[in-house]
Amino acid sequence: MRKSVVIGSKRKAEIFEHLLSTVDGFELVGFVDPDDNSNYNMLGEMMFALEIAALGDVFFIDRHVKSLPFEIICHLVKLGKHIFFDGYRNFNAGEMEQLLKYKRESGVVVQIGNILHNKPLFTSAQQLVKKPRYIKLEKHCHPPLLGQFNEWIHQHLFQEIDLIQRTMQSRIRSISARPMFLFGTQTDLLNIHLEFDNDAIAQISAGRAMEPGTYTLKIFQQDRLFLLNFTNNELIEYRTAEQTEQLSLSADFDHPELPPELIRIDRQIMPFDTWKMELRNFNENIANNLSPLTHLEHALEVANTCEWAIEKIQRKYQDL
Repeated sequence: MRKSVVIGSKRKAEIFEHLLSTVDGFELVGFVDPDDNSNYNMLGEMMFALEIAALGDVFFIDRHVKSLPFEIICHLVKLGKHIFFDGYRNFNAGEMEQLLKYKRESGVVVQIGNILHNKPLFTSAQQLVKKPRYIKLEKHCHPPLLGQFNEWIHQHLFQEIDLIQRTMQSRIRSISARPMFLFGTQTDLLNIHLEFDNDAIAQISAGRAMEPGTYTLKIFQQDRLFLLNFTNNELIEYRTAEQTEQLSLSADFDHPELPPELIRIDRQIMPFDTWKMELRNFNENIANNLSPLTHLEHALEVANTCEWAIEKIQRKYQDL
């Protein structure tokens, strides 16, 4: 049994205590909450380092923790501690590269879980998608506050960009991005256009100008369209009718833009316990020195894309 420590709130520790009890290989021995003021000394520095590292062999890091210094995570990795991130953390590309360096030197497993790419809706779609040519993401979300544009993109688009990049399986050739101000001085709609080396294209539209509740990903390939509705947890396939006289089920009011010769198929989403799968995979990766389903290299690729898009925008709109 690997001694495990949760870096997060007491409530999060209770959740992980339950999750870890459902799989083999982990023994929760405690938690540390960096957002609790009692964990800081008179100088405001976190009482950490060797003391915390000595508590366990595996550390589960809550995505909601705000006051966790990046240096602490690096310290844990350098000391040979395995890390499980509950979602993507807001690291820049330089920090990712530094953490990757320490990870490779120490030979530990750093796994990222609880993200869109690993959940049943996309996992089910992934079995069907072959050679996508065009991907369109539409998402309603709150506008970024002044000076918080970087954090806004990480919070609302990081997972989605990761999903798009891995679905395309090709490097990004060019990026264009621009905000639109429709109702005031805040960014009401952000448009990002991605072109890939394989000539595929992705279009991202996100902001409050979208219809409330909108959260969809459309994946186009030859003779197929896959619609992932994250709001309703639906997976729908549209395909070319084998016979031109066949009745079209796609000519409905929800998607009037679809051509009438497509038929609609409601695909079943493969049910599985995401957390149990992720934790079992984490245990196997540690035991056999395997690469996780989602690792730091994936996060680095997305961080580079986000910083590229942000640089394009802030070159012209410096006040964001």
